[in-house]
Amino acid sequence: MGAICASELPFVKGTYTLVIESKRPMRVRFGKLGSARLTTGYYVYTGSALGQGALSLERRLGRHIRRSKRAHWHVDYLTTREEYVVRAGVCVKSGRRLECLVNRRIHRAVDVRVVLPHLGATDCTCQSHLVKVDSSLRTILASVSKIYCEFGDPFTFHVNRGARFSGLLPIFSGTRP
Repeated sequence: MGAICASELPFVKGTYTLVIESKRPMRVRFGKLGSARLTTGYYVYTGSALGQGALSLERRLGRHIRRSKRAHWHVDYLTTREEYVVRAGVCVKSGRRLECLVNRRIHRAVDVRVVLPHLGATDCTCQSHLVKVDSSLRTILASVSKIYCEFGDPFTFHVNRGARFSGLLPIFSGTRP
C-alpha cells in the first residue's frame, strides 16, 4: 500500500489539548494581553479547529508544533520559543465547538493555575485556555483523555524531540497508537 499524502486526506474538525513543557522559568509577553512569569513544568492549552484547509485540526496541530511561525494565537508566544516544547496532546473529531466545555472540565479535574486571565480565551467567558498543571506528563494525559472520552474516541499523540508532526493518520484509519 502506498503512502498517503496529507493533501489527499479529508480535513478534520475537532477540539484539542496540547501539553507544553517549559524547560526554564521566564517572563513571556502574550501580545496585547500582557506578560506573565512562567515556571518550569507542564502547561496545557485547549483549542478547537472547526474549519478547512489551514483551519482544520491536522493543520492547526501541525502549526502549533512547528516552531517557525508568526505569533497569531496566544499559545504561539510559547510554541515559537526554544524553552517551550509541545510534548503531547489529545484531540477528538467533532464539528461542535467543545473547547470551552473541555477546558472547564480540565479546570475541575486537574489542579491548574491560571497563567494570565483570558489567555487563549478572549472570545469566551472562560478564565483561561492556557494553564499550568503540577503533574507528570502521564497523569496529565490520562486525566485529559478521560475527559475527552465523554465527547468521542480521543486520539492521544506524542511529539518526539526533533521530530516533525506527521499528521493524524490514525484518526482517519480508525486505529489508535
